[in-house]
Amino acid sequence: MDFKETLERLKNHSEDNMGSGTEEILIQALESDLNIRLPKEYRDFLLEIGYAEIFGDEIYSIYEVPDEIPCKGISWMNKNNEWLSQGYLEFFSNDIDGVFYLKSDSGEVFLNSKENFFSGSFQDFINKLLDD
Repeated sequence: MDFKETLERLKNHSEDNMGSGTEEILIQALESDLNIRLPKEYRDFLLEIGYAEIFGDEIYSIYEVPDEIPCKGISWMNKNNEWLSQGYLEFFSNDIDGVFYLKSDSGEVFLNSKENFFSGSFQDFINKLLDD
């Protein structure tokens, strides 16, 4: 399955809670603000869908809300991320598993710590969660 097929699978799963994409300029601004380059698959997700949920839990998105309003936006959720400077971006969490991090240079996904490998890519992450 290629990434486009995985995005279609995610769209089918999230059809009632899905965005319509994010502008490239907002993604570039986020990368500049966080001083990080997003992995290609996650960037492609933001560009094409922008917002989706997996079993009611949000894949963090880009929101244009005042800084003092808490939400699960990428920027807000990474404000106090101690591993961000090492390239680990918090992008998803749920009550069952915990917090998921994307490694910016490799696209690998880690769960709850830098040592707990979860999947080799954002695509694998989506498919793994949807398969459970």
